[in-house]
Amino acid sequence: EERTSSVMDVMEELRDEGIINGWRDELLPVVTSFYDSEPAFLIERAAAPHMGTIQYGVHINGYIKNSDTGEIKLWMARRSKTKSKYPGMLDHIVAGGQPF
Repeated sequence: EERTSSVMDVMEELRDEGIINGWRDELLPVVTSFYDSEPAFLIERAAAPHMGTIQYGVHINGYIKNSDTGEIKLWMARRSKTKSKYPGMLDHIVAGGQPF
């Protein structure tokens, strides 16, 4: 908790200086291993790319099969045009980061 607080002070300063944009108030764990690892500390999701940490997420793709022809198609979503990253582009039907 003390490490998280110290890192948060730096992240908030970088946010206030306009270096970190898109603040979400969503904390991500910084871990040494994906499995069975307690977080060393937590960071703001928007700061993760600036801190050189690995981020994990879950993505779901949907497939449909035409019962008459057997043709398989991929079900795609389109991102909102108001998204900060890749607005209006095709995307997974469900996707998201793994918060703490």
